[in-house]
Amino acid sequence: MSEEFIREEFIGRSRVMRDVFLRLKRAAQSAAPVFITGESGSGKELCARYLHAGARRPSAPFIAVNCAAIPHDLAESEFFGHARGAFTGARQARKGLVELAHGGTLFLDEICEMELGLQGKLLRFVETGRFRPVGAGEEQGSDVRIICATNRDPRREVREARFRADLFWRLHVLPVPLPPLRQRDDDILLLARHFLDRFIREEGAPAKDFTKDAKSLLLAHPWPGNVRELQNLMRQLAVFHHGKMIAASDIAPLLPPVAGNDDAPVPAAAGLRHLERQVIEAEIARHDGSIPLAARALGVAPSTIYRKRKSWSAA
Repeated sequence: MSEEFIREEFIGRSRVMRDVFLRLKRAAQSAAPVFITGESGSGKELCARYLHAGARRPSAPFIAVNCAAIPHDLAESEFFGHARGAFTGARQARKGLVELAHGGTLFLDEICEMELGLQGKLLRFVETGRFRPVGAGEEQGSDVRIICATNRDPRREVREARFRADLFWRLHVLPVPLPPLRQRDDDILLLARHFLDRFIREEGAPAKDFTKDAKSLLLAHPWPGNVRELQNLMRQLAVFHHGKMIAASDIAPLLPPVAGNDDAPVPAAAGLRHLERQVIEAEIARHDGSIPLAARALGVAPSTIYRKRKSWSAA
């Protein structure tokens, strides 16, 4: 296996992602439930699909559902199906998600958004492997591997009685925490290059590369939207940027507004100054405090950095 672990879009060489890949490799061979946690945009569904692809039955169904997107009054029918005539409009029997996923994987995204009544019914299915479609007289069985994901703290949801403790312990068997992109310094440029090249091919755009200051800005940005934010940014650059080199000044206007102390957006000029400072300070830190080395990496004179730092301290 190469230093850069690549399977579909799951890419990383940072230490934290090596730990994730090792955990996933081991979990993929188990039939036990997996509970994935991580911020929005960190790749939870991709993680679930990786687990399914590495499982004993990768050709079996992979059924994904966003628990937050199912209307309350249709949730039980959506999960467990219904018999003909079970309610107004039920003109024919319909299979639910647990039956459709038989033999494969049922991925429950945003599991902490599931309402408590349905949590109880899901608990019984997890315990017994059996369920009763709405309006049906007999139970049915389904053999599925359940993978859950949430961007919340599930233990806090249990403490605050929004998520059943008994269901949590049934599902939280093999936990997989995904790190946010800001904790994956070694992966940011790797991912940026991968996504940019991919979108250049898809869009038929000319080849592009990053300048040193652009790379520094990518590394300094906190990435609140994680990998999804980076992916969207690379798509925009592939489509809208027509030069051969992408500079920090091309990237900065596409990033989210910098928040001030009152959480209000900072004016554009101030935001650009803030980003410039982020880039310079990140480069200095990367060179163990050496301003001459940081200046060389950024392609500016050391005096420029000294002058800017003096202005920051005076502000």
